[in-house]
Amino acid sequence: MASSRKSRYPDPESVAEQVARRHLVPGERVVLGLSGGLDSVVLLHVFKKLALTLGVELSCLHVNHGISPNAHLWAEFCSNLCSKWDVPLKVERVDISIHADQGVEAAARIARHAAFEKQDAQWILLAQHQDDQAETLLLQLFRGAGIKGLASMGEVGCLHGKKKLRPLLSVARKELEAYAKENGLEWVDDESNLDQRYDRNFVRHGLFPLIEKRYPAFKRTLSRSCGLLAEASNLLSDLAQIDSMGAVEGNALSASRLAELSEARAKNLLRHFLEGCGVRMPSERRLCEMLKQLLNARRDASVAIGHDGVEIRLYKGKIQVVEQHSLANFCRPWNGESKLDLPELGGSIFFDQAEGGIDPAKLALPLTVRARAGGERFRPGKNRPEKALKHLFQECNIPPWQRYRVPLLYCGDRLIWVPGIGMDPEFKGENGFLPRWEPNSPQTCDIAKKA
Repeated sequence: MASSRKSRYPDPESVAEQVARRHLVPGERVVLGLSGGLDSVVLLHVFKKLALTLGVELSCLHVNHGISPNAHLWAEFCSNLCSKWDVPLKVERVDISIHADQGVEAAARIARHAAFEKQDAQWILLAQHQDDQAETLLLQLFRGAGIKGLASMGEVGCLHGKKKLRPLLSVARKELEAYAKENGLEWVDDESNLDQRYDRNFVRHGLFPLIEKRYPAFKRTLSRSCGLLAEASNLLSDLAQIDSMGAVEGNALSASRLAELSEARAKNLLRHFLEGCGVRMPSERRLCEMLKQLLNARRDASVAIGHDGVEIRLYKGKIQVVEQHSLANFCRPWNGESKLDLPELGGSIFFDQAEGGIDPAKLALPLTVRARAGGERFRPGKNRPEKALKHLFQECNIPPWQRYRVPLLYCGDRLIWVPGIGMDPEFKGENGFLPRWEPNSPQTCDIAKKA
C-alpha cells in the first residue's frame, strides 16, 4: 500500500505499515489520538486503510484542553473528518486547572493521558514523528535527564496499563507535509504552536533553524542517538533485574544487598525498585540523598523519606514504599453488622460468633473503630500488664507505617481489641463475638499474620 512518491526519506504509509505489522494483532482495539493537526490527520488517513488490512478495530479520541478560544472549532473539525471517513470518534473535554502548578504543557499532557487511560482499547496510537523525537532529546538534555530520559520516545511504550504505538516516529515532518499535500488532506493549526514562551516551541522555532543551517541532517542523527540511548537504557534495566535477584522480595528491597553494590549500581537498582512501585522518578540529587540516608542509617533506625505523595521507609533492614495517610481523626461506629468495611485502613473487620469472645453484656457504651493517634495503652491478656501500644507493636515486629492503619476497637474511650495483639480480658465472656481483621493491602499483611 506504499505511496508512489519518489523520495530518499521514509514514506509514511510504508513505515506505518511495517511498524503496525510488528505489533498489532487482528481483533485488537486501537484508539488514535486525533488533535486535528497535520501529524494526526496523516496518521488517521494512513490507518483508516491499514486497519482493514490488519483486522484491527480503529476509533479516534479528540481531547479538548480548553486552552485556545478556537478549541471548539478543532473539535468540530475532527468530528466532521471522522464522520466523512466513517471512523468512530469520542471528544473529551478536560480540565487542566487541577494540574496548573506543573505548567500548561505538563498539565495538558497529564489530562490527555488520563483521557486515554479511560478508553476501552489495547493500543493508543500517537502521531509523534522524527522532529518531535529530536525536540524531546534536546529538552531532556536541558533538564539534565539520565539515560532513560535521553532515550526519549520509543516506538512502543506503556500508558497506565495500555500500550502506546508511534508508527511515524522515524518519519520527518516534511515527509508528512508532502504526503498530506499529495493526498489533498486538510488540517487545523494550533496558534499556540508558534508561541515561543513554551519550551518545545522555542526549541522548534528558535533553535532548530540555527542548528539545521550547520547540520542539515541533525534530526535524523539525533533520532539515531535516541535509539542507541534506548539500547543503553535497556541494558541498565537488565542489570537492575539481575541485581534485584535476592535483593527484592515481594514489595521490599534489602538494604544490606543494596549496600554491597557500587554506588552507580546501587542507584540503578534503587531507580528500578522505585519505578516498579509506581513512584515518579526523583532527580539525581534527590536519589543520591535517598541512597545516603538509607545506607548510612543505624541498624536499629526507622527511616522515612517523603517523595511524590509516598514514603520510602527503612525498617529492620527492609526498604519499602508506603502511601502517606492522615488518619489521626478516623472514627467509625459499629452498629452490629457482621462485616465492617474500612477502606481508609485498607481492609474489613468481621465479627464472628465465638466462645471466649467479647461479651455484649459488658458493653455499656457503643463500639467505635479508630486509627492510632499515639499514646494509647493496652492490656492484651489477663496475666499481662498494661503497656504502651507502641511497645506492643514493637514486640510483634509491626512496622511503624503499618501501625497507623491498624483498626483499634473502642468501647467508649477504652481500647478493648487490637488485631495481632489481643483483647482486653475484662470484656471477655463465654459466648460473644470475636473481631477478625482481614486486610486487602500487602502493606497490612503483617498484622493479619499475627491476628
